[in-house]
Amino acid sequence: MGGISFIRLLAGLILAAWAHAVFCADAPSAPERAAAEAHVLLLNSYGPGRVGIDSVTEAFVNRLHASGIPLEHIHVEYLHLNQPNADLVAQARRALLMAQYGGQRVDILLALQQPALNFAFDQLAELAPSAPLLTDSQPLSKQMAVNKRPIFHYPIVPDVGATVKEAMQLMPRTRRIVIPGGVSEADRAFQRQAEVDLAPWLRQLQVEFLQNMSWAEQMRYIANLTPDAVVVTGMFNRDRDGYTLPTIDAARDTMRAANVPVFSLFDTVVGEGAVGGAVRNLQQSGVELADHVMAILAGKQLAAAALTEVPAGPVQSMYDWRQLERWKIDPSLLPAASFVNRPPSLWQAYRGAMLGAIAIIALLAGLVLVLLSHWRRSA
Repeated sequence: MGGISFIRLLAGLILAAWAHAVFCADAPSAPERAAAEAHVLLLNSYGPGRVGIDSVTEAFVNRLHASGIPLEHIHVEYLHLNQPNADLVAQARRALLMAQYGGQRVDILLALQQPALNFAFDQLAELAPSAPLLTDSQPLSKQMAVNKRPIFHYPIVPDVGATVKEAMQLMPRTRRIVIPGGVSEADRAFQRQAEVDLAPWLRQLQVEFLQNMSWAEQMRYIANLTPDAVVVTGMFNRDRDGYTLPTIDAARDTMRAANVPVFSLFDTVVGEGAVGGAVRNLQQSGVELADHVMAILAGKQLAAAALTEVPAGPVQSMYDWRQLERWKIDPSLLPAASFVNRPPSLWQAYRGAMLGAIAIIALLAGLVLVLLSHWRRSA
């Protein structure tokens, strides 16, 4: 009996240890529980209805919610900073946001594009002053000089250099890169980054930024380019005359107007007239942005300095098969690329008919074998 009791006791201890291990493995840690209870405030520079920002925002919110943060804790604000007199109403916007969130819990702020980042520095320094700020834009040195909160930089910015490299692989006779653009804060931030990306190409290529023209002048200009030029869709929000347009619509204007191939920097316009490029997948960027938020809140991503860089995923080589055919570009030059609008193979196009034909042939072959077998027995 004593031996049986000991065995039962040992089995009970083993079962208890196993249950404890399973519970501990499944139970979230204290930082993870705190992250799931956090409040997140996302500041978008402009209004809704912009395909790129909407893609990022939707994927971001869905990922956070799937990670355990209630939708009621995910706050998205559109600052409309491209509207006329935006500077004049900045104080009113500040007062509204401070009234709405000043007395509320905010565990992390996000600012998408340069105008929202500038607004966060200039107008919202007192909002949750110890909460970290995650942004896709590069803070200015004067902003960092007075900053008191941890800043994390996640570069969603497109890789102009990678797209130009692929353009040169596909069209090696290219000598001019033409980039339409605007003069808003976000537009100028894009141009600064593009100039850095394209610096290695300046001995080989003539790079033209068109931001000093009105938008109408830019469209007329790219309609009359020489065959040695290609166009790269840039960032556009406002031209020198105050004309505003979402970047996606500016890209569509560009694709309609250009008389040479148009290369893209974002996946949202591949399939609408752009040849393609080394594009930034914006939904994936939204997912990555949310994952960085969760890592920061859970203490897995720590601030290494006043400005901490967090990685962005690689750009993706994506092309429109129809546009490649239109411009007589050989898609085999980029074997790793993915394609949209690619014609289906014979098997993909006629799979049902081919399977039906195979079935009929097999049935007829079976009948022939049966008849032959019957004929041999009769003979």
